[in-house]
Amino acid sequence: MATSKMSRTVGELEPVSGYDFGEPDVIPVELNKGKILYLKEPSAEDLIEINAVSTDSKINEIEATLRTICILHSPEEGMPRLSMKDAKKLTARQLKKLGEAINELLGTGEDLDEEE
Repeated sequence: MATSKMSRTVGELEPVSGYDFGEPDVIPVELNKGKILYLKEPSAEDLIEINAVSTDSKINEIEATLRTICILHSPEEGMPRLSMKDAKKLTARQLKKLGEAINELLGTGEDLDEEE
């Protein structure tokens, strides 16, 4: 029985340049009339950073939330990233809006409880 040997040299292999999973979702959150803060869907790297922040026992819940907002902030082109100094100026109403957007991005919240 005749068999043919198929082989490739290393030079014939095409390098894998990476996978394209598409662009992350970005949610605009209107904090005040005309003032919009954009939050992006977290990447795996962002989730690792958020987990490190949320499990740090030296950080209280409010500071962890502010840091999460800073991590997920997706500034418009030419605009700076949200700093902790600026995040500390957010009001309770603004934080509530941002929290709802974060729950939507992370896929957490009441919607999941209703499906069970």
